[in-house]
Amino acid sequence: MCEAEQHDHRSPSRRGILRWGAAAVPAAAGLSALALPTQAATATPAVTGGGAYYEAARGDTLRGIASRFLGSERRWTELYRLNQQVLDKSGEPRTGQRLALPESPDGAATRTFAPLPATAKPLPVPPEGYRLDRIGDAFYAVTAGGTQAAFLVTGAGVVVIDAPPSLAEALPAAIRRVTGRKVTHLVYSHDHADHTAGASAFGDVVRIAHTATAERIRTAQDPGRPMPTVTFDDRYRLDLGGQRLLLSYPGANHEAGNILIHAPRQRAAMMVDLVMPGWAPFRAWGTADSVPGVLRAHDQLARMDLDTYIGGHVHRLGTKEDIEVSREFVRDLWSATGKAVAATDMAPYFGKVEPGNNWAGFDLYLQAVADKVEPVMYRKWLGRLGAVDVFTRENALTVALSHIVDAPRDL
Repeated sequence: MCEAEQHDHRSPSRRGILRWGAAAVPAAAGLSALALPTQAATATPAVTGGGAYYEAARGDTLRGIASRFLGSERRWTELYRLNQQVLDKSGEPRTGQRLALPESPDGAATRTFAPLPATAKPLPVPPEGYRLDRIGDAFYAVTAGGTQAAFLVTGAGVVVIDAPPSLAEALPAAIRRVTGRKVTHLVYSHDHADHTAGASAFGDVVRIAHTATAERIRTAQDPGRPMPTVTFDDRYRLDLGGQRLLLSYPGANHEAGNILIHAPRQRAAMMVDLVMPGWAPFRAWGTADSVPGVLRAHDQLARMDLDTYIGGHVHRLGTKEDIEVSREFVRDLWSATGKAVAATDMAPYFGKVEPGNNWAGFDLYLQAVADKVEPVMYRKWLGRLGAVDVFTRENALTVALSHIVDAPRDL
């Protein structure tokens, strides 16, 4: 999966009827209310001291306000985020209620995003340009630019777990800082290029992967991802130089072949692109092969007795608590979406499009489901995990389709 682009935090520009100054700062920081003078309800946002707000008229909805004044109905989520503490349980404004409007530095149609909570913010980067975390006696994680790899130092050589091309310099440098031993083994967590396309740099080593990963690497024909030399279907134990790694496959999840890597002596586990410590999930869990499998893999991780978790992305290592929080989020999303699917009649949406245009009718239906899911998730999770407001809608669409076509009965 690819890293999300960073939001541009340039200084706000003056534009149209929405002018941003000192009063916009708390709005941009995600606060719910601004201490602005009272003004009668109006059809346009009011500007006071450089900040903007809107007083709701009878029948106003957040979607309608966003469509008229923010350039897109989809931006209702920003209005909700900024004003959630003053909205009632319906999530809609009362007549005459004052709503803070979000900052849009580049124009009315520019999205703004919730600030990252402290648990999601980047950690300081040392002069070397990467973070090197020691886990127990011989296990290490390397983090740079939001991507992670790991390595285990044994008495017989070094075992590398993943070879992201973005860590092409940092990973070998980190290994050299720790040991003079050679890399003898490379474990592929799965086949995705952002985690494995630097593997060829390690030369002729033993490469271990799940059989599904081997098949996908074969199909990709990428010289940066040499074929595995050892494959397994269910479990594999690597004992080398007094250290041990346990590899297991919980079934298709983020990707067919995406494995769980357990270092029992160090009480650590690595499973890539599944749990993102401190963060809500990436879009569709990075083209997930199985949404039910994502939930089942969370269950398996949550049952493990461990202290440290490596997720392959974001800015820090995780803990048992991070796994449990991520599991709670995906379970909430699965439950809220399932209820919305059950409560939303599909037929009326097909009546709104040209006869036979099933794709259009189904899309309208899925969007209606997502409309029900977003407020439920935002009420609980905004401010608790990073980027809840970025991909939750898209993930609700993905989960809705999974409810319909995968239809698991064990979740």
